[in-house]
Amino acid sequence: MIKIRNLTKTYHTGKLSVEVLKGLNLDIDNGEYVSIMGPSGSGKSTFLNILGCLDLLSTGEYILDNKNIDNLSDDELSEIRCEKIGFVFQAYNLLSKLTALENVELPAMYLGTKKDVRRKHALELLDLVGLSDRINHKPNEMSGGQKQRVAIARSMINNPKILLADEPTGNLDSKSTEEILQIFKKLNDSGVTIIMVTHEEDVAEHTKRIVRLKDGIINSDMPVIERRGV
Repeated sequence: MIKIRNLTKTYHTGKLSVEVLKGLNLDIDNGEYVSIMGPSGSGKSTFLNILGCLDLLSTGEYILDNKNIDNLSDDELSEIRCEKIGFVFQAYNLLSKLTALENVELPAMYLGTKKDVRRKHALELLDLVGLSDRINHKPNEMSGGQKQRVAIARSMINNPKILLADEPTGNLDSKSTEEILQIFKKLNDSGVTIIMVTHEEDVAEHTKRIVRLKDGIINSDMPVIERRGV
């Protein structure tokens, strides 16, 4: 699914150059559930943004589903983000004036999916995340855990192969965190590849593999022997 070879990322500001990622090599197979950990400034979010085609690598190679990302146009990258990748963020990124149902439907509307088809799928996804009774609520009428569940449903509306999550439980209490992680487990069990950035060890232990970054390099890459929540 994902092949990374000698990936680097350098940001240039005036005469200043900051090398954030320094020659990463990584393979992630279809159906894996991987967490990316590391101290602040280690390059976790930058790496996730590159995986999600939100940012481009500086040098190296990124093959996603047999396509070399570095060779694609902006329109082709946008198409990949829309069709193959779902995103879940710490801050939810829901539109405040839309209901839960409308928020979930939105990416499918951008893709041109017929209204009745996208509505049916959105209702199914909201049921999957346990929010059938909140479909007409707006974000300010929901708890943090409920908003994140809406965000997960929205991320899955176009049936992506990969779900990228950047600190998805960072703003949640322990009960809501466990609920979100159980939804991720259910999605992964159904075949969705999940890559999650987290700074919480107990959250990472719900995944099947932990990749640790330090100073822009992969410091370790190990399977989780005793997974939580299984």
